[in-house]
Amino acid sequence: MLMNETEYREIYSKLNDYEDIEKLWRGDRNRPLEFYLVVYTQKTIRDVTSRYQRVRSKLPGLVKRWRSGRSLLDISRELDFSPVMTGYLILTSQSEWGKSTFRNMINDPRSIKDPKLRKELIDVRDNDPIYSPEGNLVQRRRGLKGEARMKEWLDDREIPYKREEDLRATGGKTPDFLLERPIYLRGEKVNWIESKASFGDMREVRKNLKNQLLSYRELFGSGMVIYWFGILDDLPVEEGIIIETEEVLGDHWDLS
Repeated sequence: MLMNETEYREIYSKLNDYEDIEKLWRGDRNRPLEFYLVVYTQKTIRDVTSRYQRVRSKLPGLVKRWRSGRSLLDISRELDFSPVMTGYLILTSQSEWGKSTFRNMINDPRSIKDPKLRKELIDVRDNDPIYSPEGNLVQRRRGLKGEARMKEWLDDREIPYKREEDLRATGGKTPDFLLERPIYLRGEKVNWIESKASFGDMREVRKNLKNQLLSYRELFGSGMVIYWFGILDDLPVEEGIIIETEEVLGDHWDLS
């Protein structure tokens, strides 16, 4: 799915709350519901990442308010910040709880003996569709589904490859699929394929280029990244890295 930036920016600007996902989908069912969830997830994670240090700098005041009786969920709503990440920042800043303890508590809040803290962590978990364990599971499953589709496509065509887990022992960054022999798309050589269960807007593509894709090109030669939920139609061309959507799998390939 290709999308022009104006249309994408309009959708992006309207995805401010979780409820907006279904609202926008009902207004335009030409796109799957999951597309709106993916864009909302990307927007939320970017917001948390960009504001994390700013919120962290307010910790003394936030802890004081919490100790005075304000709930973690109420504080997160005042900040307009992820409930789980608000709880994480406040609790792990105290000597009573560390990062691993918080992770255990948020994964199984009903095991917490303190009834007030138990209720608070159940509340933040239930009100955070992105950073809760359930939200993380949705994202992991989405990523695995994309990789499974890519694996099936390669297996059906008897294209041999090595997976990330096969290459991890060698150290360094590794793509999802390193082909044992190159294949060609429109005359361009593809030595590796990376699967991304996200939408490839300018910011996402630049991040992936910097963190992964440029390294893959340097190590393994030219390759391809597939964004399963679409890309902008005016992305800049990066030599040696094909940026595509799932529709490319139905294109004409030279597999010899």
